[in-house]
This record gives sequence, structure tokens and C-alpha cells, in this order.
Amino acid sequence: MKKQRLVRQPSMDARWNRFTTAEEDQRLIKLNERIDRSASILSRTIAERQAIMKRAQKRGDRVVKYHRATGVRLPDLPELHPDFIAAWAMAQSQIGSIQAKASRGASAGSVAAVINSFLASQDFLSGSPVYRAILKRNADQIKEAYADVQFRLIESRHIEADLAKLPPNPANARLKTWRKLSKFAKRTGNGDKDAAALIAKRKENIVGHKKWSADDIAAYRSRWPLNTVQRACFELVYWTAARTIDAVKLSPSHVGKDGILTFIQSKTKGPAYIPWNAPLPEFAASWQAERETVHLAVENLKGGFTFLATSNGKVRSHKGLSNVIADAAKEAGLQDCTAHGLRKSRLTDIAEAGGTAHAIMAWGGHKTLQEVEQYTRAAEMKRLISGAGTERNIVSKADHDTKIANSLYFSMGD
Repeated sequence: MKKQRLVRQPSMDARWNRFTTAEEDQRLIKLNERIDRSASILSRTIAERQAIMKRAQKRGDRVVKYHRATGVRLPDLPELHPDFIAAWAMAQSQIGSIQAKASRGASAGSVAAVINSFLASQDFLSGSPVYRAILKRNADQIKEAYADVQFRLIESRHIEADLAKLPPNPANARLKTWRKLSKFAKRTGNGDKDAAALIAKRKENIVGHKKWSADDIAAYRSRWPLNTVQRACFELVYWTAARTIDAVKLSPSHVGKDGILTFIQSKTKGPAYIPWNAPLPEFAASWQAERETVHLAVENLKGGFTFLATSNGKVRSHKGLSNVIADAAKEAGLQDCTAHGLRKSRLTDIAEAGGTAHAIMAWGGHKTLQEVEQYTRAAEMKRLISGAGTERNIVSKADHDTKIANSLYFSMGD
């Protein structure tokens, strides 16, 4: 990429009169150095650049860009424009001062100071909203307990003692936070070692969200007609298998010319692909009527930018969406039925209908085959004792795309 250098120009602006020519030249040298550093980031892929450089918000028909770490508004220019690069570089140079400001009031090198600096750093700010919320909650609890302790004095036994106070699942979330903080402290000179690196995760008692049964789904639909908000929220979440934090943002703009609804997940940063208008895959051929029902349901909420916009056209909150579905389920006489349970039901439907592990990955936005193994394994277990399963492995015979599917398929000949 060709880099355009900044040079000093004569100025009538009185604000510059306090600087000598040498001082102006020195400022330009430093600014050009920042541009050199930023050029490598601007040469990366769009996804990488957005994660590191900025966040963007739509306002009407235009996109407003901000520097991610500092929140500084960036100019409405192409990202390769010299003025845009210079503005980004200037904002990037402010990160250190923001971290220093965040650490005021805490003694240098203390747990509180490290946590304050971490929460103002790109290590924290580059994460998804969901992940940031988890990290901040645990970081605040750590700070409350160990605020004045020097971070370099923290050892593995101290972290183990902190984790021992918690059940397995919350303990593992706390451990992730300790690991982030330890790495950050070591890199910023506030620690000599990574005290959390060798601590093992706790064995979790995973119960998870209940998968909706066919009877649960029928009861919900019977209670809530198509012209209700409750039904529209249900149908969109169930069809797309999107997490609520993503479902509230879905809109017609996510549907491409190929009829595929594509969006980047907030949690994993990976893409998910859902057939919205496109021809349905073979395993979902019988779902055409259901998809038409989804379209009718969300059409009744038309008026906002997103499918599930509120009555005044604003984007619905993800917690609000979760509450709508949970409360409506209770009113329909259902227990422990949540929005996330609908995601599990859809992905199970795909497996039981004969979708491959890769099909589940595409629809659910998973990154690895191991993540979808729970769905293919359960579907295959049912199929093996149903009669048809003794003849073929519909889940993934052709692709052999999971260890479980492979072992089951090859063992059927024994």
C-alpha cells in the first residue's frame, strides 16, 4: 500500500503560532511514525481490521466509524484516505493516556491498577459484548477482594483459593479472567510470571438450557397466534438458531441476493448461514411451510430496521427478547423453556433430519466439528435403534466428518 507522508504547510491558524518550526517538524515526524504503524493494520482483511481498528454504527443510510479502544469518532472518509489514517493513528496514540487515567486512585502495580488498565485496553475492548460482560463482572469481583495487593505477589495458590469459593462453572469463568489479567500484567511489567497459566479448569456440571420438545413448540404456537410479538420472536429465534444478542440485530439487509441470511456472531465472531429465501437443502425440504410461517410472523412487526424491532422502531434488547420468549412460554404452560433452548432444538432438528455435521456448523455458526458432536451423536444413537439406522448413517456417512460418526459408521459392519 502506498503511504502518503504528511508535510508541514504554512498556516494562518493562531493555534500554531506557539510552536517553532522545529517543534512543528518534530510533531509531524511522530505523526508519520504512527501512520507507518497503522498502515500494517489497514492492509489486513476487513474482519481483522474491524476487530482491531474500529467499531461502526449505522445512522440512517450512513456508517459512522469509531476507534474501538478509545471511542474517538473517525472522519467520514475511505479507510485508506491519508486523513482517515492520521485520525486513527492519533486516536491509537491516546490509548496509553486512557489506561493511565483509568488507573488513577489505585497504587501502582496493585491488582486494582492492573484491572483498571486492563478494562481500558484493547485486550478487553476487542472482545464481544457478551464476553466483555463476563470478564468485567469477574474482574470487578477480583478487584473488590484484592484491590491493594501488588499483582506481582499473586501466586497460583492465591488464585486456586479464589476459585475454591465458587461452583465449577463460575470458577472456570473466573479462571479465564485471571488468565487474561495475568498475561496482561506480565506484558505491561506488573508481574514476573503468569500465575494462572498452569491452573487446570474445573470439571463442569453441564446441564445447559432445556431443548424444546415437539409438544412444547406446538403448545407455544397454539397459545400465540401469528400476529403477536411473542410469536414473531419465537419463530425468528427458532428458525435461525441465533443467540438472542444476534437475533435482535437481524434485518432484511442480512439476506443476500442468493437468499441466504448471513450474519457474524457476537460471541464467536464466526459467520452463520441460514436459508431465508434460498432453496432448502435436502434434509430440510419438508420445512418449507414452517419457513413461510416465519416470514409471515416477522412481517407483522414490520416498521423498524430489524425484524424484531419494538413498536417505536427501535432495536429490541437481547435481554428483552429473552424475557418475551420465557414469559410467553410460561403463559403457555411450559416450564424451563428459554430462547437458547430453541437454538438447541433447531440444531437437533437438523441432525435428526439427516443434516451433516458441516450443515449444523453452517446453520449454527460453530467453528469446529467437536462443537456439533453432541447433536450428531444423539441423532445417531436414536437412528441406530430405530431400524433405518442399521442400514445407513444419514448424519455423516458421505463426509465422515466427526469421530463419533466415523466410529459408528465403521462399526456397523462388525
